[in-house]
Amino acid sequence: MNTAKIKTFLKAHPILTNFCAIIITGLLLLWGALIFLDHWTMHGSTAVVPEIKHLSYAEARRVLETNRLGIEISDSIYDQSVAPGTVVESWPHAGAIVKSGRIVYATVTAFSPKQVTISMPLAGNVSSRQAISYLRGIGITDVRVINVPSEYPDLVVGARYGDTPLTVGSVIPVTSTVTLEVGSAPVYEKDNSEEFIDSESDAIATEVASSFE
Repeated sequence: MNTAKIKTFLKAHPILTNFCAIIITGLLLLWGALIFLDHWTMHGSTAVVPEIKHLSYAEARRVLETNRLGIEISDSIYDQSVAPGTVVESWPHAGAIVKSGRIVYATVTAFSPKQVTISMPLAGNVSSRQAISYLRGIGITDVRVINVPSEYPDLVVGARYGDTPLTVGSVIPVTSTVTLEVGSAPVYEKDNSEEFIDSESDAIATEVASSFE
């Protein structure tokens, strides 16, 4: 079939010609879309996530960039036993096969301790047990108790962080040492008049006893 006959056939069957053109155009568009998606998603280009735990953030970034991966901090924790800025956890985990350019999310140790806000009065009408329980609940574990004379035993009469009194709204690190001044029953000392009466009573008792001898 020569070219003239093909043209004659196509002119004689316009519906079939248009249908074939639509199919061919659709196939070309699908082929182009697949090529674009392969390029966009970097299909066939993968990388293995290296181990970055216990590395500093800067070291972890260099290692990941060498493996065509990125890094982003997703969370931070405070741990006095680990150097600040150290990676303690990562996701995806080491050994995972991912696409090149993938972001690895890291949890690192914070450079400063977490700050907490005192949201309830610690002195006035709070027992030592309640105050200690509250402080430990917000993460403060170093709590020291000093007993001071008071007519209300076991009630907290003062709370401070160093020399700073703690009130509602105070913001302090969780590593703070909080001192609670807790009331204890007052100890009354005998005054001079009581000592004089006691000594005079002893003298009278001695004289009475000697008169019967």
